[in-house]
Amino acid sequence: MVKQFFLEEIAKVQIGHLILNDQCFTREGTPFITKATLLKLLVDDDASQVPKIDHTVDSLNLSLVPAKSILLNKLNLKETIIYQCKKAVCIGHDIIAIIPNESIVVSDYLFHFFKWYQINKERRHILRLIIELPPLDIQHRAAQLLNAIQHLLMNKDSLVTAVEKLPQYFDNVSKQVNQHSKNLHHSFEQLQYLYADMLHKVYNGDFLNDSFQRLSN
Repeated sequence: MVKQFFLEEIAKVQIGHLILNDQCFTREGTPFITKATLLKLLVDDDASQVPKIDHTVDSLNLSLVPAKSILLNKLNLKETIIYQCKKAVCIGHDIIAIIPNESIVVSDYLFHFFKWYQINKERRHILRLIIELPPLDIQHRAAQLLNAIQHLLMNKDSLVTAVEKLPQYFDNVSKQVNQHSKNLHHSFEQLQYLYADMLHKVYNGDFLNDSFQRLSN
């Protein structure tokens, strides 16, 4: 039930185009992603602050990619930035978009596969990757679990900040807040290890074997 695929068999690989005309940029429009804005998205995940482009100006010079595309800035997976866009975006010449065929692979599952490969594997050109895919329902199940952990990690700073601000609302809670803050930092460190461990279990086959065993019982 597990099949092997080259990346090009399950996803379209699209290279961005260079934008030469500054008049393309506008206040409202499609976010335009370059290497610099990709770095910014990786930090704050806020596409509203990214430059926008009017995609009706010169559609021949734009690379428009759909929501859930996975954006990279290098073809070598070990060295690249990995970001999954939440809405349709235009990509610059220094960006590569991986557009999954979701009839074969769940976009979130492929995104986490890239993260696992980057952590655990040797340098590899993106087009030479081979991925083993279980059925779509198992991909969805694994992706939901990994997404839940990643969501908590991405909101770490706001959650810790909210706890640290509690003393301004309540009297005599500073000591308790400091302790809770330390506990939160430790918990998020453990959660980061859990995410890496779950990546290993999913993409090394342990999660798949457990799923098949439960189905057979």
